[in-house]
Amino acid sequence: MLKKTSIILIIFLTFISCSVFLDSYKSEVDGVYIPKNLEDAIQVINGELSDSTKIVIKKMSEDDFLAESHFGKGLSIRNGWNLWKGSRLSRYFKRKGISHPDDMSGIILTSYYRHINGNEIKLKEQIAYYKDYWDGVEITVLPKENEHPEPNLEFRFGINYGHYTENKKWAIVHIQTNSKTDLHWIYDYYYGWKQISTENKKRLEDERIENTELLMNELFK
Repeated sequence: MLKKTSIILIIFLTFISCSVFLDSYKSEVDGVYIPKNLEDAIQVINGELSDSTKIVIKKMSEDDFLAESHFGKGLSIRNGWNLWKGSRLSRYFKRKGISHPDDMSGIILTSYYRHINGNEIKLKEQIAYYKDYWDGVEITVLPKENEHPEPNLEFRFGINYGHYTENKKWAIVHIQTNSKTDLHWIYDYYYGWKQISTENKKRLEDERIENTELLMNELFK
């Protein structure tokens, strides 16, 4: 009897675990369809854009398209497809070693541009580019746990936002959420640690790179 009960309990717990796991891979969030992979994302974008818009895009250079799209279509991709919050599309990229939503949307937009122009997407090269970039940056700017104002806290949802400082040095704002209290902390190599509100966290998420330093100065004054 005990053995039978244990088997039933294991099956029940497995079912619950799988339900939670599958829930994090929802195909739709707040009524918005979330692509499952890069190919799916390209098809969704292709279906959203008009033929006239596609013609305009084809006439642009790749660099110009990416520059003009980062805060337009790129922003809608990052927010609408929940790349900041761990959607199934963001998990797809994280399995390939891409963790930052800006990089994810950059790959999506680059791939879409190449797709409609009949060019090879070269996904492996794109991934290697971002990995090489972050390998060179994180060495000097990652926060040290032992320097946090409240040590021994459990954190989740680490997010990085790149920005330029006044002297044109590249810096990264690391945003961490305390899993016990849902408080948000930010860390920047040039500023240090600071606890911020959910409202200011969103402001950082939505801020243009060139304006991030102004907001950081405001938060740390």
